[in-house]
Amino acid sequence: MEKIVLYCKSFNRDFERVKVLFESIKKYNIDNIPFYISVPKNDYNLFSQLEGTNIVLDEDIFSLSSSWTAQQIIKSNFWKLNISENYVCLDSDSYFIKPFKVSDFMFDENTPYTVIHEQKELFSWSVTKTKELGFDPKEGFINDRQKIMDLFERKGKHYDFGPSPIIWSSKVWKSLEEQYMIPNNLTFPDLIEYSPSEFSWYGEALLAFKAIEIYPSEPLFKVFHYSQQYVEYKQQNITEEMVAQNYMGIIMQSNFNGPLKY
Repeated sequence: MEKIVLYCKSFNRDFERVKVLFESIKKYNIDNIPFYISVPKNDYNLFSQLEGTNIVLDEDIFSLSSSWTAQQIIKSNFWKLNISENYVCLDSDSYFIKPFKVSDFMFDENTPYTVIHEQKELFSWSVTKTKELGFDPKEGFINDRQKIMDLFERKGKHYDFGPSPIIWSSKVWKSLEEQYMIPNNLTFPDLIEYSPSEFSWYGEALLAFKAIEIYPSEPLFKVFHYSQQYVEYKQQNITEEMVAQNYMGIIMQSNFNGPLKY
């Protein structure tokens, strides 16, 4: 079993984006960390064109009918393939912009860093944008996380355990299953139906059951959640090289139909 791998859950409509991610991994992967992609069975031949990747089937990770929650469920159950003790979970719309190595993700041989923060960068930006966006990102953030906190009877701050890429330990997912899901006769689809934030389920399980030591990390990639953020960065003439001073990569959220790369 590997200590750590890179993993991306994808499908045919994101193929061009995954190609960008794959090329960035080939360019910057100093320690040659294995890269796995999971896709629906019908997309296997398409993604097999990416020579050097390891393709696995979504159906071999978790068998379920297509739904808007399928992605979260499959990503969160990749550990059950017993391929790796830890995995860096990447989204199709992300790519690396500078060299990276195992020590960027692992505190020591056995313990990954944990992405955990209060999302202040996004909320500082959005505080004057609620009218333009049509909603308040912070309000939704707090409501979603409070639901899971209440289940675990945790008080205190509302943490964000994302965005992608996040570094997940199989020990944490196993603790959630054995110490919460099985005793309460729950499946992972039940959890996602209750609150569709796989990041939060992982993070709150980590805080509750302490399967690994917590070594905090800020987000690894710069995320453009909304088109307005992207436009403002361009207007300020911020380059990828500038972004690389603080981040390992960039996420161009596909939901606003921006370009494949910044």
